[in-house]
Amino acid sequence: MTRRRIIIAAASAAAALAASIAALSATHAGTTARATAVGQQITIPGTAILWAPPPADAQPALTADQAWGAKFSPGESVPDGTTVQLGSLTDAVGEYCGVSCDMWTTVDGISYRAYNVLAYGYYWRSCANDSQAELDCQHWEFIDADTGAYIMGVGPRMQAIPPHESASDSSSPQPTDSASPSQG
Repeated sequence: MTRRRIIIAAASAAAALAASIAALSATHAGTTARATAVGQQITIPGTAILWAPPPADAQPALTADQAWGAKFSPGESVPDGTTVQLGSLTDAVGEYCGVSCDMWTTVDGISYRAYNVLAYGYYWRSCANDSQAELDCQHWEFIDADTGAYIMGVGPRMQAIPPHESASDSSSPQPTDSASPSQG
């Protein structure tokens, strides 16, 4: 009798897990861009921006395509060759500076442009002048995963190529000077 209860409990748990996975898939079924969760915290090369794993229970209100469309054009999908990650974004502005810093979130005397904001990070490489250095090639856009509000972007130091034109760049060797989403 005990063994039968264990089997029934296991079957119920498996059915609940399958339903949860189906619900998550249905939520993102209309998107062409599949966001992967950030695996480990990194600092965006050339900045002090922290890009960290999202909370374990994170459920963004928008898909990656919806957030992208909110920034660029409704209905526009994330361009091919773009890596999309869901993560927690933190960018410190500096010590609280009075009224001038009131537009930012302030925690423990430090003002932040973004403080643990659930966001989509869109990344693509576009290298100019034959450079393969991450700072010369990286392009990031960060958009709030719940509201679609644009947070910030980080571009290369040199002239960049838009992501839809850099598909051939995706097979380029990854630089070793800093972390990109595929290295982090």
